[in-house]
Amino acid sequence: MKTGEKMALEMLNASVVILSEGNNPKLLNHDFLARNKIVPEDWHVRDVVITPPFSNIVYENDVQFVVELNKLQIRAGNPEHIDCDRDLPKMVMDYLRVLPHVSYLGVGINFVFVLKDSSHDDIRKNFLHDGPWLDKEGNISKVAIEFNYLNVEPQFNLKIDSHTSGILFSVNYHQNFKPDQEKQRMQYISEMGKLKIRFLEFARHLPIVWEQE
Repeated sequence: MKTGEKMALEMLNASVVILSEGNNPKLLNHDFLARNKIVPEDWHVRDVVITPPFSNIVYENDVQFVVELNKLQIRAGNPEHIDCDRDLPKMVMDYLRVLPHVSYLGVGINFVFVLKDSSHDDIRKNFLHDGPWLDKEGNISKVAIEFNYLNVEPQFNLKIDSHTSGILFSVNYHQNFKPDQEKQRMQYISEMGKLKIRFLEFARHLPIVWEQE
C-alpha cells in the first residue's frame, strides 16, 4: 500500500438475521415467496432443501433464504445482482408481514467487505506492537482482531481477518426487540443502507484502511 493512499473496501455480501419463535421452515419454497410477492416470479432457483427443522432456498442471483425454528436469514451473496440498501431489506420486511403470528425478536444486520491487495501482514503491522511475541513459536502466521461495542444501540461487532482474496471485515449491527415492537423493528431493517454508510465512516478511522503517514 502506498503511504497516505485510501484503500477501497468492496462489499462481498450482506444479510439480515431475525431471531424468532414459532417459524415453520416447511413453508419455505419458491411458490410461497413468489405468491406473496416477496420475490419476483421469474427468479430461478439454484438449490432448495426443505425439512421440518431447517429449510434453505438459493436463487441464481445468489439471494438465499434460510428458515430455522428460531431464526430467519435472508442473504444477498452478490451485491451486484441486488440492491442491498433497498431490495434486501424490503424482502425481509415483506416476509415478516406475511407471517405476523411468529414472535420476532432481535435483528442482526450484517455486511462482509474485503480490502484487496492486502494480507495478514498488514493487520499485524497496523494493529500490533512489535515485540518478541511476533517471532516466537516459529513466527506468527495469521492475525485476526475482533471489536465488540456493546454499550451502544445497535450493538456493533467487527472482525478483521485475512483471506486469500485480501483482508475481510465482517460487520454486525444487532438490535434487540420485543415481539410487539413491530414498528421499531421494521424501521431498523429499513435503515440497512444507513448502517452500511455508518460502518464505512467508521472504517475511515482504521489504520488498515487509511495508510498512516
